[in-house]
Amino acid sequence: MLDGQCPVTLVQLDLALTNGGLKLDAKPGDRLWIEVTKNGRVVGVVERIADDIGVPATVVTELEQLFSLVNPSPSSSIPDGQLPRATVVVPTIYKRADYLIRTVESILALDYPNFDIIVVDNRPGPERAPITDFLHNSRVRVLTELHAGAASARNRGIAEAAGDIIAFTDDDAIVDSNWLRAIGENFSRNEDVDAIGGMVRPLELDTAAQLWFEEFYGGFTTHFLPSKWSADLVGNDDPLFPYSAGQFGAGCNMALRRASIDRFGSFDPLLGVGTKTRGGEDLKIFIEVLINGGTVAFEPAALVRHSHRQTNREFFSQVFGYGMGLTAMYTALVLSDSQHLRAILRRFPRGMMMLLRPSEHRSPSQATSFPRRTQLYQLLGMACGPFAYWRSVVSSRRTKR
Repeated sequence: MLDGQCPVTLVQLDLALTNGGLKLDAKPGDRLWIEVTKNGRVVGVVERIADDIGVPATVVTELEQLFSLVNPSPSSSIPDGQLPRATVVVPTIYKRADYLIRTVESILALDYPNFDIIVVDNRPGPERAPITDFLHNSRVRVLTELHAGAASARNRGIAEAAGDIIAFTDDDAIVDSNWLRAIGENFSRNEDVDAIGGMVRPLELDTAAQLWFEEFYGGFTTHFLPSKWSADLVGNDDPLFPYSAGQFGAGCNMALRRASIDRFGSFDPLLGVGTKTRGGEDLKIFIEVLINGGTVAFEPAALVRHSHRQTNREFFSQVFGYGMGLTAMYTALVLSDSQHLRAILRRFPRGMMMLLRPSEHRSPSQATSFPRRTQLYQLLGMACGPFAYWRSVVSSRRTKR
């Protein structure tokens, strides 16, 4: 398939607000991905076929029955004065100024009483023009981090942050108005939680490549219910724990307590976008928290919408990079403590089986459309990951000289 329009239409359907069907600008027979929401929270995504009005009343009734037992509690149960102070960190290479402005504007519109924003300019070279888009907003600071990589940019934001909790998103995402409140309330209710991952949904599905990302990975989020993980909570129930880090969250929607960063450490600057490894720094910090006795939570009410890569070429590059980042991250863990090697090897056969032959659909698509070679790109990236980490180490040493 060539670069082109996405063959599905993304629709939001609030069951509490819908009477009968939902009228859409869709043709009968069009594929619809319906994000079902309750109390403002996405509780599931299904694929259905449009009729002459869009979503027929029979489908709405079906979805009401399907999600009848899912009743998320409404937010805003903790008074503003009891919510922790927060800092939101946004690393950027300022590739698209309109995207960054869109991101920051969504953060400024948050329903949260006490927060500030740090934009970290991570573009290479000292001769670039400064980012001046936010000069007139006292809530936004723009810092510079010359050491390449999103991890280094996030670490610079951490070093300058004033918040008791530090939340992270990327410059190709927009945050829901309740995003930070959901994170702050989770931390306030759960004193044992050190890190939180939130729900990530696509901002748009305009191209086939964006659909492929959702189909192949299940997007950034594959589940919709609140969760907590720790060594005590999970035990032996998850044979891949804690190394199946993708379930905990992603760098475009995560948060950490300041005290937990001081305890467990910050992002690994040898990993991530902008380094030779191209990923893995967000996964590693979740694993570091868990293996050192901490607790990670997933908060579905903390919603971020992400603009996926739009072209086929960008998609395959991303798949290769994610595979590379994954095994580079495992390499970093093993080199930091050789005991990880035995633990990872013990989980390797089951992990590869789940990777190559997933037991369930990762997306609502009844029939996936991503090319067969997608998995090959992922495997090639995984094979290159350890070498990429070694290159990142060498590059870092040269920079320090």
